[in-house]
Amino acid sequence: MNRDLKFNIISEGQKMGVSVTCEKHNISRTLYYRWLSRYKTHGIKGLDDIEKKFTPLNKTKPEIVSTILGLIKIYPEYGPRSIKYLLEEVGYDISESAVYNVMKRNNLTTKSMRIKFSTKKDKKITRNYPCFDDLKSGECWLFWTTLYGDFESLGKIYEYTIFDYKSKVACTRLYNTLSPECFEDILTAAAIPVAQTLMFNTKHLCFFEDHVIKGKVMDAFISNINGIFQNNGYEVAMHLLKQEDQLVNLDELRKNYTHQCLSFLMPFIHKSVSFNSLKIHLQKQVRDYNLNFKALYAGEKYTPVEYHVKSTGIDMILPLWAYIDRTY
Repeated sequence: MNRDLKFNIISEGQKMGVSVTCEKHNISRTLYYRWLSRYKTHGIKGLDDIEKKFTPLNKTKPEIVSTILGLIKIYPEYGPRSIKYLLEEVGYDISESAVYNVMKRNNLTTKSMRIKFSTKKDKKITRNYPCFDDLKSGECWLFWTTLYGDFESLGKIYEYTIFDYKSKVACTRLYNTLSPECFEDILTAAAIPVAQTLMFNTKHLCFFEDHVIKGKVMDAFISNINGIFQNNGYEVAMHLLKQEDQLVNLDELRKNYTHQCLSFLMPFIHKSVSFNSLKIHLQKQVRDYNLNFKALYAGEKYTPVEYHVKSTGIDMILPLWAYIDRTY
């Protein structure tokens, strides 16, 4: 049974009752609650059929594989040893043979293969702005990070936010580090599912210049992000927003939203709750903000989701996962 059918059965059970739904679809209540538990823990992916596979202990992590492929795009003439040295510069300590194995799995063991791979054009981050006045709801995301502070019991706390410019729909998560991997996590696990649910036609992603994730492999990071968008059916232009007078309103938007999140979290921080608890509290706050917090849009008050639905005319019902707290 595929995951979409399982999801429909779970949703039907929440509306019509578990016993009636199980009898209708000829499944046991035990199986129904097993699916529900997996869904609450892992989201829609938790409903996929479980395949038992042997995973070698020394398998290269996905984020390292992505970095290796990004570096090969930039330096196709480099072999496994040279790529290994570049990886060491950005904090990844893996063997030359592990780099070779990644190349082998991706048919990049020869120089000619790597050159062909590198000629596939990626979009670059530009300093040209989208025309903000002409944007529609769901077309332009702003991204920023904010350091809340370094707390004795929690360590450093960073807010990562992906924020739709027009509707003000927000996706926000907390992390202890500032890294490309954290951005990729919030993009793939939060922002893209929300965009797909709300039928966003995302065309732009804007980084604030003072908040961009910098590093020696920035080009590899941008290449990874391009790949994520393309794999999910989006063609997105990326922009770097400089600090100029015309962007004051964007900076105010960012500061006001971040202040709202931090003000909500400070009582929990002072109570020394665990970092995982803090993340769950923020999930609930962001959900409440998107669904219930009313603000002015052209003189009328709407929540961010209400405004998007009204301005785009979409016929939308939020899925069950939108209301479930999930660990990350």
